[in-house]
Amino acid sequence: MQIGFNFTLNGTLDMVRRMVRERQIDYVELLIDNFLHFPVEDLTDAFDCPVAFHIMFSRHLENDRESLRKFAERVRVFIDAMKPLYVSDHLLHFSHDGRRLFHLGEIDYAAYDSVRQRVEQWQEMLGVRLYLENYPSIMEGGWDAPDFYRRLSRETGSGVLFDASNAVVAMLNCGAPVDMWKDIVADTKHFHVAGYGPSFIEDDVIVDTHDREMSTETLDFLRRMRTDFDKPGATITYERDFEIDYESISVDLRRLREIFPRTEEEAHGPLIACAG
Repeated sequence: MQIGFNFTLNGTLDMVRRMVRERQIDYVELLIDNFLHFPVEDLTDAFDCPVAFHIMFSRHLENDRESLRKFAERVRVFIDAMKPLYVSDHLLHFSHDGRRLFHLGEIDYAAYDSVRQRVEQWQEMLGVRLYLENYPSIMEGGWDAPDFYRRLSRETGSGVLFDASNAVVAMLNCGAPVDMWKDIVADTKHFHVAGYGPSFIEDDVIVDTHDREMSTETLDFLRRMRTDFDKPGATITYERDFEIDYESISVDLRRLREIFPRTEEEAHGPLIACAG
């Protein structure tokens, strides 16, 4: 299992480079939206390790075709130059009836056909297999999501970027067991994990805050299904967007490495050079 860190802002560059040097992480996942204004050569030279791409603001379920085409053209320049381990995005609503949402909304899993068409279009524009992240359900969507993602993967060829902590959040909010995702965990190779906490509006609602260490529930989930998560070519990205503390993050990275130890070859070999 390769362990990575989600790099979102320039302010954490030195910290992330330190993690790479100290072999706490094996790759860096770039929130690529934030770096499309950089010359591709600068970004290619920024990290001496493999990279992955995570897309946040394509709004591919809502954006018009021309806007998506232009966005895809910019991303493909970086895909061609940097050969990312994977390219991922979300299934989210950013607006409702023309009004921007304060909290990004979960899709209606009954509206399968329209989502499938949009996913096929976006994946074709990007020119690579697209991995889509599961949502940290607040209401009943957690029960419908696994079957939806199975069907979507089967019929579009897209993959699942499975966020283990998001599945735990869904369990805490609506009772949907994390075991509902077992076959998806076994089938995919790319994962996310992060801390979560209560919403600032409702303490009874759990959201993926990305501002603290991983929960006991998340760690237990990873341990219990370790053999389903860990496989050749697998990656797990640790996310921390707020309360960024190097020592705290290092604690969580060590916890992940204890669950997913390096093979003997990985332990003694050099860090894999960045593809491309």
